[in-house]
Amino acid sequence: MERLRIRAGTCAFADHDSFYPRHLANADRLRYYASFFSVVEIDSTFYGIVAARTWERWLDQVDGDFRFHAKAPAAMTLHAHGMTRQERREVGRAFLESLRPAAERRAISAILLQFPPWFGATRENIATVERLVAFCQPLNAAVEFRERSWFQDPERIEKTIAWISSLGAVHVICDEPQAGRKSVPYVPRVTHTQLGILRMHGRNLEMWDKPGLTSSKQRFDYRYSRTELESFVPDVVTLANGVQEFHVLMNNNSNNDAVWNAFDWLDLIGGAKRPRPMLQQSEQLSLLPDHIVDGGEGYS
Repeated sequence: MERLRIRAGTCAFADHDSFYPRHLANADRLRYYASFFSVVEIDSTFYGIVAARTWERWLDQVDGDFRFHAKAPAAMTLHAHGMTRQERREVGRAFLESLRPAAERRAISAILLQFPPWFGATRENIATVERLVAFCQPLNAAVEFRERSWFQDPERIEKTIAWISSLGAVHVICDEPQAGRKSVPYVPRVTHTQLGILRMHGRNLEMWDKPGLTSSKQRFDYRYSRTELESFVPDVVTLANGVQEFHVLMNNNSNNDAVWNAFDWLDLIGGAKRPRPMLQQSEQLSLLPDHIVDGGEGYS
């Protein structure tokens, strides 16, 4: 397993408050993160264009082996409504231009094209995916669906996987709550010789599609147990044998769960740069049994 190139990290690096030393400036968080992990997904690009100078600052904080994933803007993947195709294309061009510093250093592993939960397997949507994958070239495009019709049965799974492969795109393997139409099953397949991706969203079924959520973090409020993560290792090792690199990205970004589960992955696959840091007191409390946290005997 040590010979395989498997990386583990989180979706976003700024959310994990108890992971960072209290004295550390926010501007130095990526440098600290990169001293433990070798990959991160930048999701702030979904909400707006990140300036090229910001990318240059980030690149100064990581070594030459560090890899980024960049989430495509909402306008590109049809999350933003009321825009013309030309307006979406202009946003896409600005996004790709902003990535130039990282692309020139070959630090971008993939652009994540995550489509909305209403984006089903229609002829029109297939054409949209094909246009966007081509638009992202020469950078790798990673395709993640959130609507079940793309994988509704074994025959459809085979067609979707073959189609993504024919586009030269990366199929994003997802682990998430199985909540009907607005979720996709776990499909452990790779479609690209360079890269495989597993994005883990948690298994909070109650909150996954609950109306009226005030924060997306409520949807991802879940920490995987060590046993749950171990169950993925055989698939990850098998898939990693067929690609140059395999990346596991934790998107359960609530209560610092993603960063601690990323450390669990490093324990399972090897390759940790250095031991995980000591948990701060608030994080220690979250790991104790409820009767102790609530003031029972044995804790002071």
